[in-house]
Amino acid sequence: MTVLSSIILGIIQGLAEFLPISSSGHLVIFKTFLPGLEKLAGDMTFDILLHLGTLLAVFIVYRKTICGMVVEFFRMIGQIFSGKFSFEKANKYQYMDIFVIIATLPLLLVVFIDDMIESKMTGLLPVGIMLLVTAGLLFIADHSVGGKKEIRDMTPFQALKIGLFQMIATVPGLSRSGSTISAAINMGFTRETAVEFSFILGIPAVIGANILNLRDIIETGFDASLILPYAIGIVTAAVFGILAIKLVQYVTKKDRFGWFVYYCAAVGVGTIILSFIF
Repeated sequence: MTVLSSIILGIIQGLAEFLPISSSGHLVIFKTFLPGLEKLAGDMTFDILLHLGTLLAVFIVYRKTICGMVVEFFRMIGQIFSGKFSFEKANKYQYMDIFVIIATLPLLLVVFIDDMIESKMTGLLPVGIMLLVTAGLLFIADHSVGGKKEIRDMTPFQALKIGLFQMIATVPGLSRSGSTISAAINMGFTRETAVEFSFILGIPAVIGANILNLRDIIETGFDASLILPYAIGIVTAAVFGILAIKLVQYVTKKDRFGWFVYYCAAVGVGTIILSFIF
């Protein structure tokens, strides 16, 4: 692995992880048409490190909210054991803790269907179709009337529904951020709340996926000669991840999801056409 290849993959990971265009779908496309990327993307250690880079981006952008969630989580645990906790009187950060936990629960089902997704949904044709579905979800969100609900107004059932969208979005080509943001907006939440909840919801999802992959790293070992490209990849993924988050925040606030609608639709149609050629 060269420094240049680590930078390229860091850019792809940082942008596609947060922009509502499906990072997994684009990885399938790039693997098909860019010789050598299959081997690079197959480096499990590097894949985990790139995801840690994008996690770093979320922690930097939403550091205040995340710090508040950590502090209030332990305070809430203490209140529960002392019998002083009240759901109705919980603060914003405690609500965020509770709803992130609830919305993450559907991902447990992915363990049972992961092999099916891997074998049936990683070709160009299904990826192209899912990109069109992503475009449709973004189109609906872009034309939805802005809601006024904040995190305090969320119900456990709504959190679970958003979590189901996140679970379904494990299919390559279906954007995780696009699906969860669109779901929250259509439930009447403010666009800022929808974006914040979506990106913070991705933290346990990424951590959980990487924990499952640790066994492969232990079995294959760690190549110390690749420390430099690994480090550069992490930094690149973090920097471009921050830029991607800021861009999503901007286009969501300005009601300009249409940019990504056109992009996903164009790439989806192109991918479907190419699936019949290659």
